[in-house]
Amino acid sequence: MSTLRTRLEEGGVVAPGAHDALTAVLARRAGFSTIYVSGFAFEATQLGAPDMAIATMTELSTHVSHMVAAAGVDAICDVDTGFGGPNSLHRTVREFERAGAAAIQIEDQTEPKRCPFLGGRQVLDRTTAAARIRIASEARQSNDMLIIARTDADEISTEEVVERCRLFAAAGADLVLPMVRNLDGRPITDRTPMERMRIYEDLVERIGHPVVTLDPPPGHTAQDLFNIGVSLVVMPLASLEAVTTAAADYFDSLRDTGSSEAYASASPPRLAANLDLMNALGLEKYLERDEVMSRG
Repeated sequence: MSTLRTRLEEGGVVAPGAHDALTAVLARRAGFSTIYVSGFAFEATQLGAPDMAIATMTELSTHVSHMVAAAGVDAICDVDTGFGGPNSLHRTVREFERAGAAAIQIEDQTEPKRCPFLGGRQVLDRTTAAARIRIASEARQSNDMLIIARTDADEISTEEVVERCRLFAAAGADLVLPMVRNLDGRPITDRTPMERMRIYEDLVERIGHPVVTLDPPPGHTAQDLFNIGVSLVVMPLASLEAVTTAAADYFDSLRDTGSSEAYASASPPRLAANLDLMNALGLEKYLERDEVMSRG
C-alpha cells in the first residue's frame, strides 16, 4: 500500500483540512488521500473553544483514530508542542502512531503555545527546539510516520526561520513548515500574492529540505507551489469555514422564518440527511454485514 512518504517522493501532495470523521469521509470521497487535522479545528468543533491549546493528547489521538478508521486516509496531525516535556512527547509520538496517523506536526514554541492569529508567539532556543524534534523522530517505531517540524520564528527574522528549518532537518524531521505569518515584522496579509510566492520560492531554495506551506496565495494553486519546489500544501481551515458558514446561515434562516424551507431552497443540499448521506458513508457494506447475520 502506498504511504504518504512514497506519495511525497512521487510528487506534491495536497492535504485539505478535515475536523471529524464525516469531513474525512467527504474528503476521501472527493479523491483526497491525505487530510490535515488542525488543532484550531479540533478545539473549535469538538470542544467549542478557541485555539488555546486546551485539548489533551488522548482526546486528539482518539479523535484521529476514529477519522482514520472511518475514511482510510493519511492523517497529518497538528500536535502543537507535543503535550508536555520529553517523555510526554515520546508518548505522544507513540500514541499517534498507534492511532494510525501518517504524520505529526510539532512546533518550536514555548509553553503555553499561542495561535499565530493572536500574536505574541515565543520560541525555544535553537538547541532545545532541535532536541524536541530529535526526540520525536527517534520515538517513532516506523519510518512510515513522518515528522513535520514547524518553526514560529518568523517574528524574529527570515534568517532565523531558515536556520531552524535546517537544524530540524538535521535532527530528523522529514519535512519542515516555515511559518510566514509575520515575516521580518511585516504581516503576510500586507504582501501581494506574487511577493508571497517569491518568499516561498526563496525559502525552498535556501532550506534545501522538503518544505510544507499553508494555503496557496490568492490567484494561485497548489500546483503553482509544487512548481517552485514545495512538497506538501496543507489547507487547514477552509473546510471548517465552509461548514461553519453554512451552519450559521441555516440557523439564522431558521430563527428568522421558523422553518428550514427557506434555507433549503436557497442552498439545496448536495447530500441530503437521508439515504444520500448514508450511502456516502458506506451504507451498502453495513447492510451486507446485516444480511450475513440474518442468514445465520
